[in-house]
Order: sequence, then C-alpha cells, then structure tokens
Amino acid sequence: MPERRTARATRVALAVLTGLAHGAVFPPAGAWPLAFVALGPLVAAVRGVRPATAFGLGWLAGTIAAAIAVTPWITVATREYFAQGPLGALFFATLVGQALSALPSALFAVAACRLARLGSVPARVLATAAAWTALELARARLVIAPWDLLAHALYRHPVWLQIAELGGSYALSFVLAACGAATGEILACGRRAVVPALATAGALAAATGVYGVVRLATVDDAAGPATRVALVQGNIPNGWRVDPARADDAFHAFADATRGVLSERPALVVWPENAVSFLLEPNPRFGRAIGDLLGADGPPLLLGGPRWGPAGDGRVRFYNSVHLLSARGEPLGFYDKRRLVPFAEYAALAGVPGLGWRFDAPGSYTPGDAATVFAVPAPFGVLICFEAIYPELARDLVRGGARFLVNVSNDAWFGTSAGLEQHFAMTVFRAVETRRAVVRGTNTGVTALAAPSGRVGARFPAGVRDAWVVSVPLRDGTTPYTALGDLFAALATAAAVLALAAAR
Repeated sequence: MPERRTARATRVALAVLTGLAHGAVFPPAGAWPLAFVALGPLVAAVRGVRPATAFGLGWLAGTIAAAIAVTPWITVATREYFAQGPLGALFFATLVGQALSALPSALFAVAACRLARLGSVPARVLATAAAWTALELARARLVIAPWDLLAHALYRHPVWLQIAELGGSYALSFVLAACGAATGEILACGRRAVVPALATAGALAAATGVYGVVRLATVDDAAGPATRVALVQGNIPNGWRVDPARADDAFHAFADATRGVLSERPALVVWPENAVSFLLEPNPRFGRAIGDLLGADGPPLLLGGPRWGPAGDGRVRFYNSVHLLSARGEPLGFYDKRRLVPFAEYAALAGVPGLGWRFDAPGSYTPGDAATVFAVPAPFGVLICFEAIYPELARDLVRGGARFLVNVSNDAWFGTSAGLEQHFAMTVFRAVETRRAVVRGTNTGVTALAAPSGRVGARFPAGVRDAWVVSVPLRDGTTPYTALGDLFAALATAAAVLALAAAR
C-alpha cells in the first residue's frame, strides 16, 4: 500500500508539473522553451494506468494550465463586458477553461495511455504527437476555439514558425508534442528510451530549425512593393461604446489622433473595431465630418461600426462590420464579421437557464457570409477581432486576391491582462501561413505589424491615444498552407486513429 500511494502521488505530481509548464509557456509568463517538454510529465504519468485514471490526470493538468493562462484574463473580460461580479465572472471563466484546456488534455491523456502499448519508442513518440495535433484540430472545429495552441507559445521566434507555411500552426504543435512525448518516454522508460526518443524528436526539431533558418534567409520583408497604412489607436473607454451621448466624443478622439499622421500621406487610414457605435447610413453628418478630416485628396478610411440589413417581414439584422469610406466620407464597401464571439455577440446557449444575463451586453449580431476583398489602396482583406485566430478565414481572403491583411480589434475588454498578448500571438501565425503582412489596428493595443516572415515589423505602446504609419509589404503567390489548408492536421488525425486501433 505505501508503494501504491507513492506511485499515485508521483503520477499526480507529474500531471501537476505538466499543467504548470503548459500554462507557463503562454503570456504572461511566456516561458516558451518549456513548450518542448511540457507534455512529457503527463505522458509518463499515464503509462500503465486505467483510462479513467488517465482521464483524471489529464483533466488535472489541463485545469492547472487554464488557471494560469486563460482563466485570469477571461475573468477580467467577463467582468468588463457583461458587468458581472467577481464570483460569477470567475465561474464563467473556469467553465471556458474547461472547454479550452481541461477536456482536450484529459482526452489526450487517455490516448497517450493507450498509445503506450505500441511496440517501439519512435512509434509511440510520433503517434502521441499525432494525437495531440488531432485534438487541437478538433478543438478548433468542434469547440470553435483554437486559442493558445501549443505552437502559439513560440510566436516571438520566427525561426520556429516557418513550417507554418506548410502545415499551419498544427505542424509546429506536432513537433513540440513529439518533443514532449520523447521526454515522457525517457521519464517512464529510463536509459533504454534515451537514444530512440531523442533521435526521433531531435530529427523533427532539427529539421524544423534548419527549414526555419533557410526560409528566413529567403523571405525578405523589405523587397517588392509596399503601401503606407496609418493605424489609429483611440484608447477610448468601453463605456463610450454603449452610451449614445458619448458617440461624438469617441469620434473626435479618433479624428484628433488621425490628424497627426495625415502629413505622412498614408494610402489607408485604419480605425479599429467598434470605432463608431452608431449606424452610418442614417447619419450623413458623419460622412461630412470624415470629408472635413481627410480632405478631398486624402486617403480612404477603414473603420469598425455596426451595419443593418433587411431580414424580411419588416425585420432587420445587425452585423459587426467594417466600412471602407472614401476621403469624402462616401461608402466604398463593407465586410461583415463571419465568426462571432459566443455569448458576447450571439447567444450560444440561448435556452439554458441562468445565461440570460448575456443580453445585458451590447449587440446581438448576425454572422456575415462573404470573404470581402477591398480594392484600394491595394487588394486587402479584413479579420475582425478574434477572427484572426482562425487560419481558414485568412486563407479565404488570400485565395480571393488579398495582398495584405488587416486585423481590427477592440481588446479593451481584456484590460491589461495577458489576453492582449495571447491574441496578438495568434495573429503572427496568419502572416507566416499565408506570407501576407498582417497589420493590426486596435483601440488600446496590441497595435502592430506582423511581416510575411513572421517577424514583428512594428509594435506600438498599449493604452495610449496615438497614431502611427507603417510600410506594409504587398505580396502575391500561394503557400502550400494557403492551397491545402489543414491537410497536415487531417493526416495527423488519421494517423492517430490508426495508431490507437493498432495499440493492443
């Protein structure tokens, strides 16, 4: 019995260690080297246990990881957006953390437990990495939340990001998961696993690093044509967004910041998501004010604001949109957000008692249905807010002819929490996957430019009212990921299923 208690305590300690390491790889801690080994202790912990025990260990690891990486900022956002008390906000944030991290981690632990029956160390390492990749893909498609994938921990290190042009962020997650699985093999099996485990994971990591060095040397962000874009960070309080009496104040805040950069003659001015909170069509004075601001020969303005459209039977639909206006304030086009935020922009669980408080929040929107590519100043597409975490939306825009991407967002709901940085981290991957610059305009930060190489070409202070002009590279061409999408992740999923069937 003492031996059993010691073994049980050791397994729990290993699961806790994975939870701590996995949570720490993302901002605010940002301990990115741990991403290479974070899964290892959990893989070792589930060796030889029952599936129910493996599920519990994985659940523990995922809950701890969520408590470190996502629960704090979701609590902040819930309090700010839904005006909830601290306990209600913490409860909701904990539930989200369960879906984002705890449940996938638990399912991974069950898969790793079964895959431990495979006969060779390399097979176990690769199959375990495939299982992790399959669960990341499932989380993106079924839970609709590809937030904080393992690969995202390395967003500051472009050498490691380059394989995203081949298989998206899932390809890098596979490499990191393989390194973690190899660590688990060594912890569980000792010396006899060292050589095959290190050889398998080391070959993957080395190939990824070499590919990254070679591609970084050939992707020149400064080569070729470029356009100048002004990013206006209004830094307006969230309360102004829902108060009609402050609509003029919000407009003047953005207008005043814009005037300071018009002398640099940008080809496009970008105001963020929800820069205006009123419908543009019934407010012609707004168009006149834009004309006065930009001048007859000024640049067009892209800004976020609601839009309405007929729904039949005298009803209307509302959309979270961006509008492209000419220098005279005339409409040139619009784009309606296609991926809405559950609970915040639509009632994800409308019939569940206790969630009616969602309607105290501003806006209940209809999703758009078209990947709009604007023509001026050069073909570009827009990702609104957390649409930037979905690679398939960026692919749609690039396949439609976009030569650069714009991400507009109002992340003021995150306060100063790690959510700001985690959101930006995922945006960087869209640049590498498509080899298109992603210029990011926000209300409070992070306002930045992610270059086609994955390098951060410019980044500006958060929490200030200001405007900056950046030179945005214009690119053509198609990457393997743009053409093939999540084929790598689909193949990894198929491999994981086959490996689980073979693990008898």
